[in-house]
Amino acid sequence: MSAPELCHVFMFVEPGAPEAEALERLGLRESYRRDHPGQGTTNVCYCFDNAFLELLWVTDRAAIVSPVVARTGLSERADWRENGANPFGIALRGAPAAPFPTWDYKPPYLPAGLSIPVACSSDDSGQPLLFMSPGNARPDQWQDGRAGNRQLTGGLSEIAKLELTLADGVRPCDDLQALVNMEILELGKGTAGSEPRLVLTVTRSDGGPDRRLELPAMKWLEA
Repeated sequence: MSAPELCHVFMFVEPGAPEAEALERLGLRESYRRDHPGQGTTNVCYCFDNAFLELLWVTDRAAIVSPVVARTGLSERADWRENGANPFGIALRGAPAAPFPTWDYKPPYLPAGLSIPVACSSDDSGQPLLFMSPGNARPDQWQDGRAGNRQLTGGLSEIAKLELTLADGVRPCDDLQALVNMEILELGKGTAGSEPRLVLTVTRSDGGPDRRLELPAMKWLEA
């Protein structure tokens, strides 16, 4: 049985994704954008060789709180700055079954018969949204051109590791520990009053030292 691997991570941002300008200043280059009809969101994505980073924002408030979508907590996550929810999502791929208990999310934008297994633990909006991606291929294997040149022009290759810090007072669920055991994730230690934080360790295509991208601060951390 194949083990799950990282597919992508998302973070909720302000409408129109002004945060994308910060990523551009850091040297990242946009790969593609996509609307999610019926879910009420739009994204901009930054592909690396093995996975991608997605900035997500709300475009239709009625859709995102509809009965089909509501259990995902996307509406609460979008307002994380006001309500303390977790703005991050972590998607896995490449396994016949999720490594955690799930429920089937059937977003209106997916073809009939397809669904997204979402971790039941993500009913707690203080946890990141954990789910299995419908796709099984790495961006460097995509055949439709969406990935473009990925981040090779900036000398960046793969997302090698995630480090997640939950908001102050939120205990990690067992499903996060499962990702730790699979060496997909590390859990950071927050400080009093700290907000959720995700750090992506990115390898270099030129063989240089790894770089660490901090979200939501949108900055490279010093080595």
